[in-house]
Amino acid sequence: MQQSNKSRTAVMAGLIALTVTLTTACSSRSDVTVAQLQERSEQIGQSLTATIDGVARYQDDYAGGELRWENAEVNDEDPTGWRYWQWDASIELAADAELTPEQAAERMTKVLEEDGWTADEPRGGVEKAQHGFRKSDDLGEGWYVELAFMIKEPPAPQNLSVSVVSPSTNRS
Repeated sequence: MQQSNKSRTAVMAGLIALTVTLTTACSSRSDVTVAQLQERSEQIGQSLTATIDGVARYQDDYAGGELRWENAEVNDEDPTGWRYWQWDASIELAADAELTPEQAAERMTKVLEEDGWTADEPRGGVEKAQHGFRKSDDLGEGWYVELAFMIKEPPAPQNLSVSVVSPSTNRS
């Protein structure tokens, strides 16, 4: 069960990275470090998942981040390559949780909107949806958050994912 959750998270992370690359012209900055982007990404993600603290889970949440390269041909050995930080959380709400994944996403959406994030057009439908949000701040233009959920027939756990993608930098 835990392995499939990590696989699902990896697939979602790849799709989100592709979506961000294809749909935005993220501003790159050379005066911001990866550590700053990592810290802000984690703060944003944790503030969103905190909105559903106490809601029953099917299993423990998976949350974490990693450095990603804008150009797939660049690798760790190129210290001048442009990279960004992506933080992801995969949450499986219990089938009998007091909130549906959609209601949990609505709580998170409220936090984002109150903080000045701009919502993209939602994608998907009632049982499976993706909601994207964009914002610029002192660390750069092109921050992106995606909330995605899938509603299943009980007793299956209800899936919700949160991804935070930072602007790019070429500083370590």
